[in-house]
Amino acid sequence: MPSPLPLRPALLCALLWATAAAAEPLAVRDPNPLTRAAYLPTAAGVASAQGWQLDAQLTWSNTVNLGANAREQLLVDEETAELTLAVAREVGGWQLRASVPVIQRSAGALDGFIDGWHRAFGLPQGDRPNRPRNAYALRYQRTGLAPLEVPAGTSLGDVALEAGHVLAAGPRATFSGWVGLEAPTGSRTVLTGNGAWDAATWLALEAQLAPRWTVSGRAGWSHSGGDGLLPLAREVGFGMAALSWRATQHLEALVQIDAHSALVRGSDLPFLSEAIELTLGGRYRLRSGAVIEAGVVEDIQVNHSPDVSFQLRWKKQAKAFPSH
Repeated sequence: MPSPLPLRPALLCALLWATAAAAEPLAVRDPNPLTRAAYLPTAAGVASAQGWQLDAQLTWSNTVNLGANAREQLLVDEETAELTLAVAREVGGWQLRASVPVIQRSAGALDGFIDGWHRAFGLPQGDRPNRPRNAYALRYQRTGLAPLEVPAGTSLGDVALEAGHVLAAGPRATFSGWVGLEAPTGSRTVLTGNGAWDAATWLALEAQLAPRWTVSGRAGWSHSGGDGLLPLAREVGFGMAALSWRATQHLEALVQIDAHSALVRGSDLPFLSEAIELTLGGRYRLRSGAVIEAGVVEDIQVNHSPDVSFQLRWKKQAKAFPSH
């Protein structure tokens, strides 16, 4: 049965060209703990040829999701803290970037805060009232597959190596192409890697609509080289559209939508299918040249991704080391 998420290439490209979105979007990815081994590239930003861009982002997500059908049973009640460290540089017209994630899963401490957050904004509670507060469980069973129970703990994720090049540029818009590889450095046992090389390619558009308004969008495809402990989809479509408003010289506000097609083959559960996430965030440029970004990510397609994620990112252009 075809996915309801419209991620065919022509439609995605038309969507990203026609809708409002933001230059330098936030680096958002679906932190679903069962599908973290799938390669979904995030926005990289723009580095300089004068030195390395240093980048550190913390994503803190929390979810409770219970699902069952005639063949499948799912119980997800966990909290993930993911720290991604990256370096980037422009070399010969190419943007080069390497990133490594460190992922910790636990019972966490955000359940009470998120319950209050959902009540305050009238958001659906989903399965949260059916689970004890600050408990941990990550289990999946399906006919024909070995039962899966993932322990809490900390693990390295897959290292990503990515390169981008400007394909066309004008006074107010830039169109670029990207390619990426993900190395099998993560753990198959705790679902932070699939034990294989993955690849992705995508197009990115950035444009200035008005002096204070900028837009950006991405559309691409990712190929999984292996399954890990779950049968990951071989081909995944992903896209992003965002809008940015520059309030002052230092402060920007952003709204962003990220989406991807189903990440697991043969599943009928929403949590293992396509997802759409809405991010509200901001960016502050310090006088030192460093940039701080923060965002709140909500699963506007309920039960398809973690209930809520909080993001905090710091990046700075470091001067090149002097040559001798």
